[in-house]
Amino acid sequence: MIALLRSMDMPLREIRRMISGAGEAERRRIFQDHRARLEGRVEEVRGLLDAVDAMTEENPMSAETCVSSWLHVMPRLPVADMERSLAYYQEALGFRLDWRMPSGQVAMMANGQIEMLMLMQWAGGGAPPTQSAYVYVEDPDALCAEYQQAGADIVESVATRSYGMRDFIVRDPDGHTFTLGRGTDKLRDVADQYGVPADAISVDPNWLEQRKPRP
Repeated sequence: MIALLRSMDMPLREIRRMISGAGEAERRRIFQDHRARLEGRVEEVRGLLDAVDAMTEENPMSAETCVSSWLHVMPRLPVADMERSLAYYQEALGFRLDWRMPSGQVAMMANGQIEMLMLMQWAGGGAPPTQSAYVYVEDPDALCAEYQQAGADIVESVATRSYGMRDFIVRDPDGHTFTLGRGTDKLRDVADQYGVPADAISVDPNWLEQRKPRP
């Protein structure tokens, strides 16, 4: 039963509800909710196909395209226990499992505009090396509250920082950390002045330190 539900890409938390004595009405609701999620992913794929078609028609290798520019960053995180990490990223951080290699050693996760976050089973000695990343989000306060309720490991609660961002830090079971936040009102004012997105601006903490008055 579990293998069948996993093959349908059903989240682990829903599978646990199914096998923990859910009634007929609740099981139907779980399947309906999962179908709605899958339909949303179908629409997402259709949008990507439309984008590919548009790029094909517009000749993406035209002179306006910089072939040396970066296109996408894919975090690759080594994990000590793949099953533990898959459960944490799905249940605590809201990721979905896009695919997993038959060996089970590599899995691709996705969440919002983060379409590719790779988890890799660590085969080295000792604990896997830790990584960190800054992720821009729309509402760090709401997201932090959501993560706390889901049982995520919040290292630092949401706060407005001296470097002009409002953010919080979450940690996964292997010690990888993500700082999630957005610019404060002051940065948004600057962004409006220059006509750029507010989340495109941040202040280097080292620069702020240099600007402090000397005794």
